[in-house]
Amino acid sequence: MLSPIVEQTVLFNTLGCRLNFFESDGLFASLTKYGYRSAEAEEHPEVVIINTCTVTNKADSKNRNTIRNAIKKFPGSQIWVTGCYAETDRESIEAIPGIAGVVGNTEKSKLPAMILEKKGLIEERELTEKIYDRFSYSDVLPNGHTRAYLKIQDGCNRKCSYCKIPQARGLGVSRKYQDVLDQVRFLQDNGVGEIVLTGVNLGWFRDGENKKAFTKILGDILSILEYSRIRISSIEPPDVGNELADLMNHPRFTPFLHIPLQSGSAEILKKMKRTYTPETFRKRVEIAKEKVPGLFLGTDVIVGFPGETEEMFQESVKTVRDLGFAKIHAFPFSVRRNTLAETFQDSVSKETKKERVYALNALSRELHRGYAIAETGKVREAILEQGGLAVTDNYLKVKLGEAELKSLQVGQFLNVQLLEYREGGDKEGTFEGRVYR
Repeated sequence: MLSPIVEQTVLFNTLGCRLNFFESDGLFASLTKYGYRSAEAEEHPEVVIINTCTVTNKADSKNRNTIRNAIKKFPGSQIWVTGCYAETDRESIEAIPGIAGVVGNTEKSKLPAMILEKKGLIEERELTEKIYDRFSYSDVLPNGHTRAYLKIQDGCNRKCSYCKIPQARGLGVSRKYQDVLDQVRFLQDNGVGEIVLTGVNLGWFRDGENKKAFTKILGDILSILEYSRIRISSIEPPDVGNELADLMNHPRFTPFLHIPLQSGSAEILKKMKRTYTPETFRKRVEIAKEKVPGLFLGTDVIVGFPGETEEMFQESVKTVRDLGFAKIHAFPFSVRRNTLAETFQDSVSKETKKERVYALNALSRELHRGYAIAETGKVREAILEQGGLAVTDNYLKVKLGEAELKSLQVGQFLNVQLLEYREGGDKEGTFEGRVYR
């Protein structure tokens, strides 16, 4: 192997989910070993890596715009495209002049070596001899953000009729059990305040004997934690129950769950091929709420799925309102190629979908405000992020005064008192707060 290079610059543009952010952090960590650093705002980077998402048609459009803009803005740079869109639409990306390479998810961890090989900094045999898999990353510290994303699972065995992600990520695989625990220790030893567990389907996590082991590994992670806290990025409804809720009462487990509903209509859930009913969804969420006081609940809802009537949409509205969700991610249904839903008649107009998304976004702001107001006056543990905002354990954003910020460092733990909730216009509001000493 040749000597490490000096002061090469790389720019990451990461789109989509927390899994992509973990993988971008991992790619960056690998490249830093060869002298790469993040390009500053006004620099012309030697390498640009676009880590794409393909969850909706809108995401695909954003991918294409991001790629084209990078080619125009950084002529002469090596521009690599990876991620889910690269996995499912490789040929259309490769047809774009100015692309150095397209790398799907299954080979994503190989990308740093491919960049180095293209520059002649390692030999081709070194690229082919090493075994790469979807967890072949360096010890991964956060790059440009305070929370560390820890990928413990990838892929999905579910067959939801609308979803393209199994095409992009493949079948479910789990990171080696001990590797997960070792990475948790590494992050804690390096002063990372919050570790966000990520995966396509976290509750599916398996141990070395291929036994379902998500709550087991959560318990082992919690036994390690003394400084860091953990957060779950998202969890499927069937994986929410007494065992998970009991674990969440640990002081280093954040009182936060994102549980995708997708629809409150039994008929639509059946067409979506989701593995629960509105009734079982309610029961599982109610278990979590009962056992975890002050739990912040987020969810996803797809509107305008083929056959969704106004009455069915209102069932979704009623479900999220009744259960007290504090954050709703609303998506208009869009047909994805090679999915079962592609064969359904898209019977809901674009205008109606837009109206329903607007209604859910307004409801999300209303419910967020109601949750937040109930927290007013309380003192919560928070981590200071960029821009003077602190994020509490229950996922509220708190703006601190300029005078206080002068004596604080990004990434440090604080106890903050929630003083006054300020509306956020077309998004959720934030608190005015102070450091509680």
